[in-house]
Amino acid sequence: MKTSVIFGTIIVVSGLITFLFVNGTLEVNPKNLDKSIQNIPQSIQDVGKNAKDFATDTTTILRKTINESLETVQVDPVDAKDIAEIPNKISENNSLNQKSVIDKSKLEKKVHQLTNQYRLQHGLNSLSWDDKLSNVAKSHSQDMALRNYFSHDTPEGRDPTDRATSNGYKCEKTIGYLMYIGIAENIFQNNLYHTVWYTDGIITSYDWNSLDDIAQSTVDGWMNSPGHRKNILTETFDREGIGVEIATNDKVYITQNFC
Repeated sequence: MKTSVIFGTIIVVSGLITFLFVNGTLEVNPKNLDKSIQNIPQSIQDVGKNAKDFATDTTTILRKTINESLETVQVDPVDAKDIAEIPNKISENNSLNQKSVIDKSKLEKKVHQLTNQYRLQHGLNSLSWDDKLSNVAKSHSQDMALRNYFSHDTPEGRDPTDRATSNGYKCEKTIGYLMYIGIAENIFQNNLYHTVWYTDGIITSYDWNSLDDIAQSTVDGWMNSPGHRKNILTETFDREGIGVEIATNDKVYITQNFC
């Protein structure tokens, strides 16, 4: 502020001197002129000092204001667990990234329907739905999901017929002079999603499968496998049971038993 006043004063005085010179009303005394010229350096120094003082005062006020503002800022501590949950919260809050909600019973019936479609396409009779055989299949899918394995035999070595017998289910068929005892089985491990998206090594979203996607890819997978295809297209089978279980890691275990 001081500097502006000084410069303004100099400009006004200079203008006045010019006016007086032009109109011939100003007489210049050589002595006074010499004295004024000698005082110019001191005036310039005074102006510079005032400007420096103004800049110093301004800087001091700014620093004080900033420091006072920082002292009033409240910063809450950040828990490492909160940071780790950021990707999950981003995923959960993304309306386009909601996890598929699969009705296991409906998925079982959809697999049953698609299986019969393939049988009809090959001139075979449809398989009937067997609730007791379905319970055998469900038990095995649940066990695989719980203990994280994928096999027709349990870790203890129990095969499909052993498991069916222990569940009170017995399958016997007489064809000609031959009797067949035991059940046949297809298993498939699917997933709730088919693509995972990463950003800087962090999972940010999934492309989720629909119920129809899971059912179709499962039955198509069996039909593209010689052994599983044979079970689906075996003429002597007349009933089946399907069991579905979804693990906590989003794996979908599907067991299909025939009799």
